[in-house]
Amino acid sequence: MKRLQPSQFHQAEKAVQKRLGVADMVAQHSEGYIRSTMPGQHRDFFTNLPMVIVSITDFDGFPWPIPLHGKPGFIKSPNANTLEIETYPTLKDVLKLNFKKSQKIGILGIELHTRRRNRMNGTIKEINNNSFLVICEQSFGNCPQYIQKRELHWVDTPQKCLQTEDIFLTNTLTSTCAEWIESSDTFFISSRTKRLSTDKRDGLDVSHRGGKPGFVKVENDTLYFPDFSGNQFFNTLGNIQSDSRVGLYFPDYESGKIILISGTAKIIWDKELTRIFEGAERIISVKVRNCLILDSFLPMRGVLTELSPSLIRTGTWENPQEKSAARVYKQFKIIKKIKESRDVTSFYIRPLDGSALSSYLPGQFLPISIKQPHTSSTCLRTYTLSQAPLSNAYRFSVKREKFGLASRILHDTINTGDSLYVSQPEGKFTLQTNKKTNVLLSAGIGITPMIAMLQGLIREVEKGEKPQDVYFIHSTQNSETHTFANELKHLNKRHKWLQLYTIYSQPKLNDKLGQHYDVSGRISLDLLRKILPTDNFDVYLCGSESFMRSSYTNLKAMGIAESRIFYEFFDDGSFESHQLNKFQTAQRAEIYFAKSNITATWTPNDGTLLQFAEKMGLKPMYSCRTGNCGTCSCTLSTGEVTYANKPGYTPANGSALICCARPALNTTKLTFHI
Repeated sequence: MKRLQPSQFHQAEKAVQKRLGVADMVAQHSEGYIRSTMPGQHRDFFTNLPMVIVSITDFDGFPWPIPLHGKPGFIKSPNANTLEIETYPTLKDVLKLNFKKSQKIGILGIELHTRRRNRMNGTIKEINNNSFLVICEQSFGNCPQYIQKRELHWVDTPQKCLQTEDIFLTNTLTSTCAEWIESSDTFFISSRTKRLSTDKRDGLDVSHRGGKPGFVKVENDTLYFPDFSGNQFFNTLGNIQSDSRVGLYFPDYESGKIILISGTAKIIWDKELTRIFEGAERIISVKVRNCLILDSFLPMRGVLTELSPSLIRTGTWENPQEKSAARVYKQFKIIKKIKESRDVTSFYIRPLDGSALSSYLPGQFLPISIKQPHTSSTCLRTYTLSQAPLSNAYRFSVKREKFGLASRILHDTINTGDSLYVSQPEGKFTLQTNKKTNVLLSAGIGITPMIAMLQGLIREVEKGEKPQDVYFIHSTQNSETHTFANELKHLNKRHKWLQLYTIYSQPKLNDKLGQHYDVSGRISLDLLRKILPTDNFDVYLCGSESFMRSSYTNLKAMGIAESRIFYEFFDDGSFESHQLNKFQTAQRAEIYFAKSNITATWTPNDGTLLQFAEKMGLKPMYSCRTGNCGTCSCTLSTGEVTYANKPGYTPANGSALICCARPALNTTKLTFHI
């Protein structure tokens, strides 16, 4: 009979996991994640660090997170069970730390410039003249979520703050201290189990917390901060559930100032409160017991280079939801889910309250909010409506991307009967009304607006409009990836004015030329010249950037005017972006995001202002990323922007389309109300 392995988690951790419905999942996937010895990569990682944060209790049992610094190599790992740290906690006397042999200790190693972090919890084995040894009890890695990138360097300034007898603990937070905490984007939290026994699951822990500036709130002598989605192990929350005593460490890496706090923590499970703060799954409060403020303490300094991309869908206490007032989402029910090809699935949805659908034009898209499983977090995405308007349902079709969070949720976990939150249809990639021949040219998932446009043209003919020739040209790999193949064959048989051409780049052995596809290879200039009429037609393009650029070049080579080519990228591309040069944009500009109180320096390598805002952890609304829909329009109160090509959407005066805008030449400062 196989012997059951003991859980790697203590009872309070398991209680939190069970309360949140992830206990079975964690038990299934966490085996081997927490080790009793350090793997080689972790040992190498620690020995190359110039900084770690350790968790040590004071004589009252409160854990304190303490930064330790030294030149790389000040930490050694003589074996897989041991770390030797060649420095002492300089604050052990001030904080009355119980820094003794056989005491529990938690260690967090972190590289801010790479966002790597690993943890090791254990027991102090020896304390020597200038070093101490820690025996490993638990070793585990951490993901890079919520870590802000910083480049740190050594400074010559000594720790003058320790050369005075005026260092003392207070039990209140001054208004200046509170303001500084509320502007922080990073802190570290020490926690402990109630029992500190020889059981390896009992002990101290120290972990990182990151958010947008303003993610920590101070009210009187209590701090509040959100608990964002993580690895679902709940080491810190489990410890708080076991013992409420915690310690906090707020570093200011620019000035070297630090704030250390000890207090009692509480998990606030109120769902209404977490709904207010976007991205929060819970709220943690910490009642301050003691506080220590030290100026010029840190021997390593540096500036913020990039906020964590994980913060895009999170709020702050000043703007807890940060949702655009321009969009209102309502609940829709999925009434049908159909697999169209190997990678593409269509979803049919209608309003849950039975209200009428909003009208739209073929080619437009739907903004959709998708809830992530087991969390309160959501993904905001836009998907093209893949059919002409019907009275009873919308249809949108999604390609499953291997690393696409939203597409995997839709394909793998969302089923008929489930619901989504959907906003009004938007977008300007629609058919012109000039009664010309239309060429619908697509590749891959770019077929979705084209099938809707084709259906729209068919509806017009059915209403009595004179049919115009349509050339529907689509490229895909083979019959397995050919989306809407049967639907298109059916329409082609019914309408003589429809010319259907299918190109397979990698046909399967059972794919028959003339039956499944018309041409093998790719859409070339010679093929377009052979298929298309000589004059008087409009072309609509949609697909990957490489396909779009190639097709655009071929069409221009045929003498087709730019004014007759309409397109939509499914990414950040544009045909004219390669024409952007250093003489059109600033070489450097200070960007101030007023609502978020973030100031950072833009250079041409940062791309568009939307890309730059996302690097800073902001989450402005956007859709097309090409300047055609207006979703990204933001108020610009200082400075000027330039566009690589003229946007299809004209923003209002005092606004800019940040998805395709960059700081204009001679502009040194821009202020956006984001």
